[in-house]
Amino acid sequence: MNIPVSVPAGIHFKKVVFGFGETLLFERFSLELGMENPAVILGPSGCGKTTLLRLGAGLLRPWSGEIAYAPGDVPIACSFVFQEPRLLPWFTVLENVMIPLKAGFSRKDGEARARHFLELVSLHDKAGVYPEELSGGQRQRVSIARAFAYPAQFLFMDEPFQSLDIPLRIELMEMTLGLLTAEPRLCIAVTHDPREALVLGQRLIILGKPPRGIRFDETLRLPKEDREYPSMARGELERRIVQVLQAESR
Repeated sequence: MNIPVSVPAGIHFKKVVFGFGETLLFERFSLELGMENPAVILGPSGCGKTTLLRLGAGLLRPWSGEIAYAPGDVPIACSFVFQEPRLLPWFTVLENVMIPLKAGFSRKDGEARARHFLELVSLHDKAGVYPEELSGGQRQRVSIARAFAYPAQFLFMDEPFQSLDIPLRIELMEMTLGLLTAEPRLCIAVTHDPREALVLGQRLIILGKPPRGIRFDETLRLPKEDREYPSMARGELERRIVQVLQAESR
């Protein structure tokens, strides 16, 4: 499998209607993603954040409306990082990273690629150990390495740093941003934490109570690698995000 992940990827939700049973989550929902990367989705519990990821990945189909992809009609490939690492305990770290590579790579090439990404997440010395021997942060590193090892154009992250302490969250977010530079792909992440969104996101989107749709949509104008982002501007943006979240949570 030789997927050109450097090709710009995009997802366009066009007047999407979707829900579960009698609960309507999205009503004529439209959103175009791809230019600002990563895009981070926030919102109150039950607003449809995870459902939006699943719709974008093609795991769910809208009741009506359309989900279009660039550069093709369907997503070439997607990878996920979840709240829990979801590693197979009977496989070594290396074997876990190799799981999605078995169909498209020879064993030799798959192992080389898996080792490369374990090197990038600073776990090359843990390739032969089992998940139970790792800390929580290390297990999530393995999960991130596995997601990037698979040459997908779309990376969906569903609150992958939620269970970690703040310093480790920041460390893994910075690592993720570095991997996105090394292996470009469209990243759409879900979080409930405004500060986490500001560290990780280039575009910040808040969903309202269903089916209100988008209540906030803003792009950080300074480059993400510019760590001199004015603290006052960041603080004001965080304040606005918190206000919208609080309003939508009432």
